[in-house]
Amino acid sequence: MSNTEQTEPHWTIRSTLVTVADLDRSVDFYRELGPFEEITREGKVSFLGRPSRSSVALILRETKGTRHGPQSLGVRSINFNVGNADELDRIESVLRSHNVFTDRKTLAEGASEFVSGRDPDNLPLLFIYYGRADLLDMDYYHMVANLTYSLDT
Repeated sequence: MSNTEQTEPHWTIRSTLVTVADLDRSVDFYRELGPFEEITREGKVSFLGRPSRSSVALILRETKGTRHGPQSLGVRSINFNVGNADELDRIESVLRSHNVFTDRKTLAEGASEFVSGRDPDNLPLLFIYYGRADLLDMDYYHMVANLTYSLDT
């Protein structure tokens, strides 16, 4: 393994926000399809996955089923886990240099920090760094569910 490989931050896709026409139907489908349990449901938003910071999560949001705009069906944002705070700083710098940076926040008393921005086609992107190794509690998921509506506006 080269020095470059040892120092590169570890990235994974943390979660994907998918807008669906029928939340109950989609929750049932994805629970049957993959290793997903329903972690929490807040109104018309459901988190599927496992309550671990390393688990891939599907965030399902019900809408009336339009085909254009922020409420359109399909993938609405991509969220990435990044390896460390330095990588989060670098990402923020890149997003700012392209004028696509939108926000930076710390959640759950330092359990995680995120930077949000957009890709060249205006798809919302969220980059998350977990500062603590403990399991995420339900308060974390409730906060993220409340932020879900603002990701693609």
